[in-house]
Amino acid sequence: MTIEIAIIDSGINPWHSHVQGVAGGISFHLGASGKLVEGVDFNDELGHGTAIAGVIREKNSQAKIYAVKIFHQILEAPAALLLAAMQWAIHARVKIIHLSLGIAQHEYREDLKQLCRDAFKKDIVIIAAARALEDQVFPAIFDEVIGVCWNHDCENGSLIYYPEKTVEFGAYGWPRALPGMPRELNFRGSSFAAAHVTAMAADILEYNPMAGVVWVKQMLRKKAKEDIDENGQK
Repeated sequence: MTIEIAIIDSGINPWHSHVQGVAGGISFHLGASGKLVEGVDFNDELGHGTAIAGVIREKNSQAKIYAVKIFHQILEAPAALLLAAMQWAIHARVKIIHLSLGIAQHEYREDLKQLCRDAFKKDIVIIAAARALEDQVFPAIFDEVIGVCWNHDCENGSLIYYPEKTVEFGAYGWPRALPGMPRELNFRGSSFAAAHVTAMAADILEYNPMAGVVWVKQMLRKKAKEDIDENGQK
């Protein structure tokens, strides 16, 4: 079974060599009157979503990636766009929803929580970035979601599990290298740590595509333990 992944971000450039095509996409923005507007132009004006897709594509060449654009001129968007994007992805019955983002406003907590519950019931796996292990950002801290932050000690492909922390996983936080660009000038951070975990989850789900977030978390914890054992850590 081919794993379908919705990347809610700044859109995707499907012609980028790191992406090599997408299965489709959609965009959301607020019109002049404040009304939600859907569009078909998911072209990436910022490069962030494309870089996220590149991380995932590197390890999942057969995955069907969908661009769900909510960021336009800057990497910020009204909460209404996030909620609409998640509703779209859940209705589309993708297998994984990738979120390089989160919100801290408590007035949106319950709406976001309900969407995560809806996804959980449909065995849709949500992977969301957080800025730090104790970050109180939604939806990364929800039980129905796999929360990830950047662990600066992680190498590419490794994973750390934090059973007592608000955010459960730490991972490598760099995108794929771009020829001629020093790494320090490229994107980096928890967004990309989450992307690396999304790639791991997609790989895991290829062996059990009907599984949900509980099983995926178990497999990620197992991988994290194996990574620690291989490094000789306690």
